[in-house]
Amino acid sequence: MKKVEVVRIICNFLFVVFALQIVSAGVGIKWDQESAIVGENNEVCLNSYSVYNPWSSESYVTIGLSGEINEVLVMQEAETKLIPAFTSSNESVPIGFCFKVPKLYQRDCSIAGKFLCELKCEEAMKIYDGDVVISSVPNPTAISGTGGSSTQMSVSAPLRIRVSCTPHTRDYTLLYLVLALIAAIVIFTILFRKYRKPKVERDREKLRKLRAEISKEGGNKSKREKVKKKKK
Repeated sequence: MKKVEVVRIICNFLFVVFALQIVSAGVGIKWDQESAIVGENNEVCLNSYSVYNPWSSESYVTIGLSGEINEVLVMQEAETKLIPAFTSSNESVPIGFCFKVPKLYQRDCSIAGKFLCELKCEEAMKIYDGDVVISSVPNPTAISGTGGSSTQMSVSAPLRIRVSCTPHTRDYTLLYLVLALIAAIVIFTILFRKYRKPKVERDREKLRKLRAEISKEGGNKSKREKVKKKKK
């Protein structure tokens, strides 16, 4: 047998072994929707994806996002699940995830760019495309890397997020509350200054004011009498 044929047989054998190692572990993904409409500044959870594992080794998997979706959304929670060996597509295991949608539409705010805002929703709906990625991970309970498959693989499914815009007018409630608080502080200050003195002192002030009014009235009376005398 020629050396070239021997080398070819060895290469074919190694290729078959490598291929068997690849297909001996891994997962598949199923989904029943490729898009979702969500509201901005909300937390959203999706449970429309499931994972199956037809191979002879169990797999632990986790879920993530890729593409422009990952640049906009903030991942809140992603669970890790065990997918048993020989799990068929019909027996696929649901795997969910949650994410946070930030404020994406421009608001018109009257105070400091944060208060008394209104949103007219004149922009086109914001749409973001990406993928849901299912990745195999090591057994979280394994010691020194034993247990479960060590082959790291991933599969993905498309996802499109449409972020809806909800218009709203300026809310003056906060402004009214601030004005009411200021008015309450002013009234309290006036009453406090008026009634913080002892009753005896308040009575003396009233007496002084009364004497001043009597004295003023007496002076006015004297002036009127002098005017009468001059007329006579």
